[in-house]
Amino acid sequence: AGGMLNLDGGYGVGMAFTVSQRAPSAQELYSYGPHDATATFDVGNSNLSTETSRNLEVNIQKTVGLMRGKASIYQNMFSNYVYGFYTGAYSPSNENFSVVQSSQANATIRGAEGELTYNWNQKGAAGRIFGDVSYGKFNGGGQISGNLPLQPAPRMGLELAHRTGGWLTNATYIYGLQQTRLASFEIGPTPSYSLLNGSISYSEKINKINWTGYMVLKNLLNQDIRYATTPMPVRLYAPQPGRSIMVGVKASF
Repeated sequence: AGGMLNLDGGYGVGMAFTVSQRAPSAQELYSYGPHDATATFDVGNSNLSTETSRNLEVNIQKTVGLMRGKASIYQNMFSNYVYGFYTGAYSPSNENFSVVQSSQANATIRGAEGELTYNWNQKGAAGRIFGDVSYGKFNGGGQISGNLPLQPAPRMGLELAHRTGGWLTNATYIYGLQQTRLASFEIGPTPSYSLLNGSISYSEKINKINWTGYMVLKNLLNQDIRYATTPMPVRLYAPQPGRSIMVGVKASF
């Protein structure tokens, strides 16, 4: 259920309330063995029940004119939130992988996000400023209290673009803050980072086929980036890729 109040100048204030549910996955229910991709020994829990989320969001937005934007705050209240609990035990026969048990607890996630755009998706110069932050915690009960695991770090960014004819150039800078709100079993904090990406492409329609040639440049600053949303063993030993370039051609018809 939701609604929007339209104001003068293209502004609007809205509110929405949603309820969603999901059943535990087969892995969360029945896993029992090593998971090489995350360097964990996963133990399922066949007693897991349905996870339910009740979500409330309030937003303000401007949807007309060259300058547009949206900002929102939200709260997600979970019953039987499913997560992986690091028991502190290890599996000696599997390279000492950490034993992770599928568990449930009530939890709350609060956050805010926003963006301000200028002339976005139109010809000529365009820009976008954006940011988001969220904080999740257990509500008590279960095996653990405190912060939720795998929480994204607050971030802010700037994106610039220019479109003329078939040419599109783009550059994005994202600054991710240090994540200090970790679950009790997580090792951290995760470091802050600066991510700079760029791209250039040219598109043209030839004989009913839309052709696009492109070049994408990622992590131009060659930063050591370790996202807080990455499973802990992977984050500690395998950072995100360093500086890279990708060149390609795409056809759509």
